[in-house]
Amino acid sequence: MSFWTALVAIVIGYLFGAVSFTRILGRWVLPGDDLSGVDVQLGKGTLRFNRTSASLISLKRGPGYGCLTGILDMAKAALPVLAFSLAFPDHDYEYLVAAAAVVGHNYPVFYRFRGGAGMSPYLGGLAILDWLAVPVVTLLGTLTGVLSRNVVVSYISGVVWLFPWFWWRGAGWEAFAYATVINVAVWPTIWPVMKDLTRMQKAGEIDRKEAMKLLTSGHPSLNRDKYLPD
Repeated sequence: MSFWTALVAIVIGYLFGAVSFTRILGRWVLPGDDLSGVDVQLGKGTLRFNRTSASLISLKRGPGYGCLTGILDMAKAALPVLAFSLAFPDHDYEYLVAAAAVVGHNYPVFYRFRGGAGMSPYLGGLAILDWLAVPVVTLLGTLTGVLSRNVVVSYISGVVWLFPWFWWRGAGWEAFAYATVINVAVWPTIWPVMKDLTRMQKAGEIDRKEAMKLLTSGHPSLNRDKYLPD
């Protein structure tokens, strides 16, 4: 693996990831709105969702626009990963690109390092690296959440399952480095929301179904009419 090619792969992945489609589409579908966060009334409590991501667009404008934003966020990771995979089939630069895209999405230099939670670019990049991993680790994460009776675990633990998955697949060190970066990039950004959801669930302010509706951000009940102005 060439140091300079690896550096270029990281820079390209980061810059692609740092493109904020939430902000780009937000200027069109939510002109004048604050895209830094939203307060959502859930059950007896109010949750502050403070990530600039496809979920924010979905919560404020509806699942259709949120889905479009998510697809674009997946594509901005998938395309450069695919390009490096095809250009350097005998090396693993694509893992560097995929990891850097998630870091760029979560900490974009163009927007004072204020970004999203990274799930969409993570899935987009992983679909090119190992498409079978997407349904498998997602299912394992969901099952883990069901067994622990915690919706927070269902949503995010799939990234942890990357480690045993890559071990089972006999992947190289690049895959494990990628999994490490993904976990380090994703957990800190999403943990505040996850912690509040857990607290609200334990306090009886919200049940698991309501929490999952928020996390998937595609339920019609969580549309623009349900959010509280910033």
